[in-house]
Amino acid sequence: MHKHPINLAILACFGSLALSAPAHAASMEDLQAEIAAQKARLERLEEILKATAATAASATKKAEEASKAAAAPAKSKGLSMPAGLTIYGIIDGGVEIGDYGQGTKTRIQSGLGSASRLGFKGERNFGDDLTAYFQLEAGVSIDNGQNTGHSSNVSNPGQGASSSASVNSTGVAIFSRNTFVGLNSKKFGDLRFGRDYAPIYSLASPSDPFTIGGATAFRLWSSAAASRFDNGVFYTTPKLAGFQGKIAWSAGMENNSEADVGVSGGAPGNSNTGPEGEGKGVSASVTYGQGPLFLGAGYLSFQRMGDVVAPATEGRQRKAWNLAATYDFGVAKAYGHFLHGEDTQDGAAVHTSLDRNVWWLGFAVPFMDRHTVRAVYGHLDDRRPTDRDSDHYGVGYEFALDKQTDLYAYYAKVTNQNGGTNSLCAGGTCQGYDSGSGLPANFSPSSLMLGARYRF
Repeated sequence: MHKHPINLAILACFGSLALSAPAHAASMEDLQAEIAAQKARLERLEEILKATAATAASATKKAEEASKAAAAPAKSKGLSMPAGLTIYGIIDGGVEIGDYGQGTKTRIQSGLGSASRLGFKGERNFGDDLTAYFQLEAGVSIDNGQNTGHSSNVSNPGQGASSSASVNSTGVAIFSRNTFVGLNSKKFGDLRFGRDYAPIYSLASPSDPFTIGGATAFRLWSSAAASRFDNGVFYTTPKLAGFQGKIAWSAGMENNSEADVGVSGGAPGNSNTGPEGEGKGVSASVTYGQGPLFLGAGYLSFQRMGDVVAPATEGRQRKAWNLAATYDFGVAKAYGHFLHGEDTQDGAAVHTSLDRNVWWLGFAVPFMDRHTVRAVYGHLDDRRPTDRDSDHYGVGYEFALDKQTDLYAYYAKVTNQNGGTNSLCAGGTCQGYDSGSGLPANFSPSSLMLGARYRF
């Protein structure tokens, strides 16, 4: 052991005492034992001093670190989500190179693969069988930061129309996709109120190989049916042996009028009058899903919005029905859909203003884990004397970076005849130009879409 100076001094002291001690003093052995005992005590004292010094140094270091942390700007821990609340969405954007009859145009577009959106969901459980929930879902255009409009039986909120004719609900809808509150029971089914998909539309998306996005043929479909109900009540049955039913009723514009004939939306500045029953309607569907097979049938009837001018005695009534089917073979999935739509108006000079069938067949083939190829062929059969038929061709490729993110390339084309002006969707928000935005009669619009999609 290394001898400390204090030890040496004490040993020297004891040594001198031992040398000068009288003969009758303690024996040398006793002195040596005492010296050894004192040495051991000193060594223990030295160890205690070292430990105390180390503890003091550690405390000093911690105090300095705490002082620095207190002087530094506070760091946020982030917002914690309340129980039952979820924020979700899709951010999708890319480049479209399209020709709609006025030369090839290149556009930066939002929602080419799937409509970009931001949504909020909330849920609270009451016992084992009852859940209360809500959903607020906004369409978002990431290329310019605006909200996107998604039409319904009552309005097209993206164009600035009222989402309801009640006096406290005007202007562009923020949550233009789905907004509702509901109760769900495993035994008794699901009941919700607000704005949601019409049951007939709930068959279109799952039976479309592009899920109403990309190179979808949905624009032909939407010309003869309706996607959403405003001011509606929606009921879904529990599933029983693979079967499930849905029914929805919309109160329409909810105006304060008895007139069948009038101006849609009422006189200027008064949104509470207009044709009675405007937008009012019903939709229903029955589906079967078991294993790889999905089947469905749907129905729709509602009074379309629009001016009712004599000799017409009521608004245009739209009726439609559809059939849908998919089958997953494992190596590929097949899709099929058929829709019949018809518009009639009592008293009008032309009683039947729309009568058409729309159908499509498609497939999706995933391979090598990350790759998927999709294709669809659709046809619109105009059953009126105008005979303005159209054909739709769509193909696509997707590469998955992970389960939430993918890159895609889609191409779509629509052919028209006999003065037809049907167009294509150009993505999940159907942004292709139509006759109201420069598409000439008989022109065949085409679009190449390249982009990326992130789901969260």
